[in-house]
This record gives sequence, C-alpha cells and structure tokens, in this order.
Amino acid sequence: MDSVYQFEHVQLSADGSTVWVHALDGSTVGRFSKRFGLDVHTTVTQQMGGAAQCLHCTHVAPSSDDWLIFCDLMNQHHGIEVNPSLIQF
Repeated sequence: MDSVYQFEHVQLSADGSTVWVHALDGSTVGRFSKRFGLDVHTTVTQQMGGAAQCLHCTHVAPSSDDWLIFCDLMNQHHGIEVNPSLIQF
C-alpha cells in the first residue's frame, strides 16, 4: 500500500495528548491517547465486508514505544503516515 501523508487524515488534540487518524472512506481507524491507550481499527468499509473491527487495541496508559508502534501500524494497515513528533513524552 502506498503511504499518504495529508494533514486532514490526522488530528491532534489541543493539549497534544491524543491523536485521531481517519481513513480515506472517512472512518476513524486510529486513536492514540496518552491516558487511555491506543486503538487501531479496520475501516467501516472493511467492517461492512465482514472484517473484524480491532486490529491492535490496548486500554492502559501507553509508553513512547507504544506511540511508535501506533505510527507504524497506521502506515502498515492504512498507508497513512503519522509524524512521530506529534506526541511528546
């Protein structure tokens, strides 16, 4: 899958603690929160085709290594590059 980096696919909270990632079909496929963990999901389009929702989800406060894993998974599963410098630990 070719990587895309377009600002409109990635949103950062005002306090810099949460990132949301949106796929080309408009569905939210990723959330990284410094408090609540990370979620990497399939697109709604994929789910309507029978795919499971969760690709990689945690529900504990993540580490800086988890953030890098999240960035890699967004690129691996959705071809969306998330800049690792968006979240600071």
